[in-house]
Amino acid sequence: MCIVNDWCREYANLYPKKAVSIGHPLSMIFLLVGTVFFFTLQVFYVAPDVHDGFMYKFFVISAIFTTYNILGNLLACYRTSSAVKCLPQERQIPKPGMEHLWHYCDICRKLMPPRSWHCPLCKCCILKRDHHCIFAATCIGHNNHRYFFWFTFYLAFGIFMSMATLFCDVGRSVYLLHRMKTGFGSTVKSLSYFRRHHDLGFRKNCQLIMGQRGLWTFISPSLKSPLLHDGTHWQIKQCF
Repeated sequence: MCIVNDWCREYANLYPKKAVSIGHPLSMIFLLVGTVFFFTLQVFYVAPDVHDGFMYKFFVISAIFTTYNILGNLLACYRTSSAVKCLPQERQIPKPGMEHLWHYCDICRKLMPPRSWHCPLCKCCILKRDHHCIFAATCIGHNNHRYFFWFTFYLAFGIFMSMATLFCDVGRSVYLLHRMKTGFGSTVKSLSYFRRHHDLGFRKNCQLIMGQRGLWTFISPSLKSPLLHDGTHWQIKQCF
């Protein structure tokens, strides 16, 4: 990731106009489409198989709340500028006796407050500049740092919640398949036979449920993944 970050930073410094005109729209579209996709997948396809009744309603409310905070904080991040030029005119010059704490920006050609740095993409100095966020299409600084923090927090929380629910659904499906294949025999001998001969291992069991692409089907329900057979013939594990 460090190499990717360094490469992106170097490219942005060399071609700031391209980074803004291409990088910003693509990054924002990727984020918005991804958020809508995972919200729809979780709420309407995965969660109903994992939760029911009150727990499903709680999950839906949590998903709506999390999505609202992801998109709301992203929008607030974009709309809130931390540029020095947004300060009142009298605050853009140092108070008497404080000049030594300010530094001179060669590009803006004026003194700038402490911890303010010039951004080649925003083309101005940013108060307490942290970095330039391509997803928010703006610099993260003094005025919008709060929104960026909660944006990343809820984004990480949403991903965690989605993955946890997805793996619960996969685990439940594998377990149910295992129960169906082992059957509900009336004797322990019959039950042990099915467990021993029809349990083909985690990877093969996943393919029996999700098709040839296995766990890759988490990407999208529209991803084609043909089942291994039509359900009338089940492979028996060879025991030696």
